[in-house]
Amino acid sequence: MSIPADIPRDPALNEVEFLAVIQLLDDPDEQMAEVLAAKLRSYGPAIVPLLRHYLAALNSLRAQQTLEEVIHSFQKDALAELEALVKQAAVEQQDINLEEASLLISRFGYPETNREEISARLDEISLRVHVLFIQTQHPNDLNLLMCINRAFFEEEKFRGAEEEYYNPDNSYVHTLIAHKRGIPISLAVLYILVAERAGVDMYGIGLPAHFVVFHPELNVFIDAYNNGLFLSESDCHRFVTDIGFEFDSSMLKRVPNTYILMRLLKNIIHAHSKCNEPWEATALQQSLDIITEVLSEQ
Repeated sequence: MSIPADIPRDPALNEVEFLAVIQLLDDPDEQMAEVLAAKLRSYGPAIVPLLRHYLAALNSLRAQQTLEEVIHSFQKDALAELEALVKQAAVEQQDINLEEASLLISRFGYPETNREEISARLDEISLRVHVLFIQTQHPNDLNLLMCINRAFFEEEKFRGAEEEYYNPDNSYVHTLIAHKRGIPISLAVLYILVAERAGVDMYGIGLPAHFVVFHPELNVFIDAYNNGLFLSESDCHRFVTDIGFEFDSSMLKRVPNTYILMRLLKNIIHAHSKCNEPWEATALQQSLDIITEVLSEQ
């Protein structure tokens, strides 16, 4: 038995030791299973891609159960950290950090999510924005926004996920950055984080059945799902009425990051349910219930 070369893993991993643990996973002894699970957990969440590989490759139900429990334990860790983030912000009467919340959600779907690597990718995109902006003849707010759009949509090629819209991967930062396809709110979050790095303060607008970004200095709405399309207030009004809702000006108010978090969670719960993944949907719903209760006490 050997580890496939195409599976990402920690270079420091002792592969001989790891494979020895994998080969023991079908041992029926309960205590042995606990010891092996603890050993696998000790490798940290970066081991999850390998665990997923052997979960699919091994035929032993005992081995599969142990591997699944270890993966789930890492996922639960991420949700516990997310709940702690919200609780701490509530105690301090502050909004949550959007980037940190997004990464913790991603660590639920993909425990191997590397916050340093993702932060570095966002830095790279933002740096490209600066390079483009320096090259403009008229350095103003509109041209800076155009540079953000060019870097994000034209060069990085982020797009709305028109196919497989309900795939959970469209909501996790880990896969969103890799595949460049997302739903309105996940793309909007990534867009906001890039803009923030480029020195532009934008924020989210939670329209019914859609999510857009608002640039307060230019008084323009940006539709990250539709290649950064610029929208006016009347465009948003028309969209809301066209889908059968009664428009209210409150729909265009800035939403806090806690709202974005809860809406992200609801979307991902729905996506996992549509994909017949009940464990993920249930775990996320339980976490959402806890977060909702915390916020209701503010």
